[in-house]
Amino acid sequence: MKGKGEFPSLNVKSPDGLRPGGRPYKVMVVENKEFIRKLIVQILESERYDVVATASNGQEALAKLEKLDMKIDLITTTLDMPVLDGYALMYELGARPNRPPVVFISDETTVGVMQDLIKMGMSDFILKPIDRRTVLSRIKSVLQKQKGSD
Repeated sequence: MKGKGEFPSLNVKSPDGLRPGGRPYKVMVVENKEFIRKLIVQILESERYDVVATASNGQEALAKLEKLDMKIDLITTTLDMPVLDGYALMYELGARPNRPPVVFISDETTVGVMQDLIKMGMSDFILKPIDRRTVLSRIKSVLQKQKGSD
């Protein structure tokens, strides 16, 4: 109920992070730089995505995936990380059944690496610096394509 003098909501669209039935999409964010990891989480949570786990490298991400007993809808990751980088993470995920779509949010890379990532099933590649609109629209697009193929 609106109090006297309150502005009506101008944001009439439903949040990107919610499925048509109202349940949030479950996302894992893998990024070694804490500030950027928190920024991506903040962007996703602002649209009601459920960030179920974060990791600072691929090895940590794989360990957390093992412990989660739920289906994850999407993973965001970067290429350049210590221990196990995004390229190796993509390779490891490729061996798993029902791998969620993977969106890279990373710095520029070589054509060869991009071609390999595409062959391994990468869903999208977003160039840093992070732009909120780009991240949200590209992730929404990947999830909609995924929904169509389920």
